[in-house]
Amino acid sequence: MRLICVGDSPKNMDGRPCSTLSEAVSEGGIFLRISGREGVLSALRNDQSDVAVIQQTSPDPLLIRTIRNNRFSLPILVIARNLTSQNVAEALAAGADDCVPITVGPVELLARLKAIVRRVMDHGVTSQIITVGRLTVKEDTREVLVDEELLPLTQGEYDIMSLMVRRRGSLLNKAAILSTLYAGREKPISKTIDVMVCRIRQKLRVRGIQKPFITSWGMGYRLNEEAFLPLGARAEDECAPVQPAMREASMPVSAGFGVTAAMAEKAEGRDAVEKAARQPEPQA
Repeated sequence: MRLICVGDSPKNMDGRPCSTLSEAVSEGGIFLRISGREGVLSALRNDQSDVAVIQQTSPDPLLIRTIRNNRFSLPILVIARNLTSQNVAEALAAGADDCVPITVGPVELLARLKAIVRRVMDHGVTSQIITVGRLTVKEDTREVLVDEELLPLTQGEYDIMSLMVRRRGSLLNKAAILSTLYAGREKPISKTIDVMVCRIRQKLRVRGIQKPFITSWGMGYRLNEEAFLPLGARAEDECAPVQPAMREASMPVSAGFGVTAAMAEKAEGRDAVEKAARQPEPQA
């Protein structure tokens, strides 16, 4: 089992586990990674964990919502010093899977962690493969594929592509992208995002994806899901041949429309010619 311990209280902002969690880790053969609150999103992207353990003085739903809003589906267990029925209910509503007091014993804590992982695996919630038409993002191996062929991306380009796919349907401005990709680290200039998006576009165009992103100038970028539709899944009206119009059948006829009279005269003349042709020739 792989855990990421997130410190979110004045005593352990760097993510160092409490004594109970340390004992549970040693007894259960658990691989543990630690993170502070500021770098948690980057840590979750760069290292796949089975459970996130958040240590707080009192359950605070803000950090839980931040994780869920970034579409991380791993289960969350909160260890808090001060628990009430109200703040436990708020944490669960925000997306936590369990809340336990700091006084919980290591045996019980280990059992709760294993139970959470078992439930998640039974329901298949931990799938880290996201598919959008011809595009596949494998978050466990940090790979992007188009038509099942690997798309070569740098680490930063992958982070942007993964974020776009996870937040598809949403417009992401450059400030939000920088904040997510460089959480807890010094951020580069915003022009860096434009450069990386441009490079991703060029690589996707080679694979036949012409407009992978929709750009809202001065606002940000959004994934263009229609660009990744399979080649045989275009709209029928785009693929269907254009049928020639039947001009006479579709021509509107209304009182006073001069074409109607002209057509009637032409028809009368044609009938007269046919009638004359049927008359027997006069005898000489």
